[in-house]
Amino acid sequence: MTATASLLRPAVDMDAVRLLIEEAAAGIILPRFRQLGRHEIDEKAGPHDVVTVADREAEAFLAPGLQALIPGSAVVGEEAVSADESLMDALRRPGMVWVIDPVDGTANFAVGNALFAVMVALVQDGDAIASWIHDPVRGLTAMARKGDGAWLREAGGETRRLATPKPPTLAHLSGAPNMRYGDRDFAAQIAYRLDRTAGVVMFRCAGQEYLAQAEGHIHYALYNRALPWDHAAGTLLITEAGGVARRLDGSPYRAADKPFGSPLVVACGEEQWGWLKAGLFDP
Repeated sequence: MTATASLLRPAVDMDAVRLLIEEAAAGIILPRFRQLGRHEIDEKAGPHDVVTVADREAEAFLAPGLQALIPGSAVVGEEAVSADESLMDALRRPGMVWVIDPVDGTANFAVGNALFAVMVALVQDGDAIASWIHDPVRGLTAMARKGDGAWLREAGGETRRLATPKPPTLAHLSGAPNMRYGDRDFAAQIAYRLDRTAGVVMFRCAGQEYLAQAEGHIHYALYNRALPWDHAAGTLLITEAGGVARRLDGSPYRAADKPFGSPLVVACGEEQWGWLKAGLFDP
């Protein structure tokens, strides 16, 4: 274990956070899965940006529980920020901040699609230092701690270390190039070049894409919009599993970043990240 990791260990009980997330999933989220009434689903910014009673109640449950684990910590939750954007300022101040996505992939959840997740990250001075991604349907949780690696806890309690596989060429890479937001010419360029890779998958859920990459089912993802609740947990998970999370301009991803900027590319390794940049994303 590195010196950095040893300093972080006293800051957070990884299993206490996992148990809190699992409690929210079992008691609040899963009972609503495929049981939502129309009155329990609302639109936020439009028909593709929905929120459910499960999102709101799970965040309301998680926020005080997480703060109790680290007294004095702040919370940036997706649903709270939708009502008060000034809460995002906590990520740009010194201190510990919990970042919560109570139901990532809400559009999937709302229509009964099992591709959703709960994501929590602990951010210190703008950078993620610990993260959790929980799949309520499969009952597994991926966790990472800065400087200490990443691991997966299966539904039965078995735990294994995560290490991203390293395919030998660009043609062996499959991934999720999310092109819904951003420059449409850039999106068209990527679409034209995708036959250089092994294939494309679209989950409509960043949490599930990060899990798939950590488990070796896919090898990269591209995001033009990088909101902290969508990416703080996952980028730490992948980097601690041996991958790379970097913007196309070469800058590292930080939870304190503004949502739009140079696109975020998360890949299984440094060499593979370079192949993707040169083969798909460069002009």
